[in-house]
Amino acid sequence: MATERYTIPSVVHACEILRLMANSEQGLSMQALEEALSLPRTTVFRLLKTLLAENLLEKRGKLYFSGASLLQLGLQVIHSDRLQHFAIPHIQRLALQTGYTAHLAVPNHGKALIVEVFDSPSPLMVSKRPGGEAQLHCSATGKVFLAFLYADNIELLMEEHPMEKHTDLTITEIDVLEKELSRVRAMGYAVDEREYNKDIRCVAVPVRDSMGTVVAALGITAPAAVFPKGNIQQVSDLVKEAARGIYKDTYQLDRAK
Repeated sequence: MATERYTIPSVVHACEILRLMANSEQGLSMQALEEALSLPRTTVFRLLKTLLAENLLEKRGKLYFSGASLLQLGLQVIHSDRLQHFAIPHIQRLALQTGYTAHLAVPNHGKALIVEVFDSPSPLMVSKRPGGEAQLHCSATGKVFLAFLYADNIELLMEEHPMEKHTDLTITEIDVLEKELSRVRAMGYAVDEREYNKDIRCVAVPVRDSMGTVVAALGITAPAAVFPKGNIQQVSDLVKEAARGIYKDTYQLDRAK
């Protein structure tokens, strides 16, 4: 009872909204939030406007989702989270196996956020550093998220994050992107075919949790000169094997429960 004397109702309601968002991958409408919180529309409206202004939420059409600032705050959790903990040896082994730089990325406010990197034995550093971001339409990890996590919101996402052209090979048309994502879903891996950097080729695969939801993407990055197209299938098999190892080590206990 004493604790309740010092609580601020609006902050409590804001926290309730954030918790609801965390448990809703498909987003929530204002009406759904009104019903869940049993609050007047005007109150919910003001709370949402405040959370949007602080980037703790983002709005796509009529639905609300967790925002960039909330996900950035979550990076501290990610760095101590068991996913990253168990992923590190697999990422390191993948870099040594392939001779290319290996990295782990998570979806973040319409971009792919790099959270772990192991450089290749080669002295040439070609991957973004932890904390760096990549656009979804022209990065291998980004295409993984578009294909397996955002399949129902691709057009809306591309409206909010226009498809910038980086090289002559960058996909900038939605119908071409849709065909590319169909290929990604069929093959189980995505390729950045010198679309972000004309001299760099990347491959990435999804990392799923115990419920089958894509929570990260595991990828490799290398100069196209030392990573020819003919090696893509072989390398993608190694990346898939590493992703399976991450899943097994991280989530096998969940499946056993």
